Amino acid sequence: MSPRPWLRALGPVGLTTAGLFVVVLLLVLGRGLGLRWDPFDLDLRRLEAAEQRAEAATADASARRLEVEGAVDQARRVDLHHQQSVELARVTAAADAESRKADDADVPLDPARTARLRAHDSELCRLAPDICVAAAPDAAKGGGEPLPAGPVA
Repeated sequence: MSPRPWLRALGPVGLTTAGLFVVVLLLVLGRGLGLRWDPFDLDLRRLEAAEQRAEAATADASARRLEVEGAVDQARRVDLHHQQSVELARVTAAADAESRKADDADVPLDPARTARLRAHDSELCRLAPDICVAAAPDAAKGGGEPLPAGPVA
């Protein structure tokens, strides 16, 4: 029996084309039936890249949330500090006005009492040097060495 006449009529180019057509047809039918062939693991690489992007987005969202919480907390603390400063200024102004109106406002302190107060201030500054700041002596009242003062609000 001789080879089929239609095969001889196709020739080598026709046979190659027909073979490629059959292979492509089988691949399309296989994809349609749910068969997957991924020799380079491209789907796995895409999945890993998507997971990495999701992790980065989650970390970024967490960082933004912490930044917002920090900003809110900082604003609350700044507002509290401002309220304390305003209240301190009000109380200080009232105490200053009251002390200037006192009966003994112009009477100088006894030198022994002044020395005792200065010794107490020096001891406090020795115990907590970070809160003591040297104040300029008041030349009008005959101040000697400067007395330490706390931080100004």
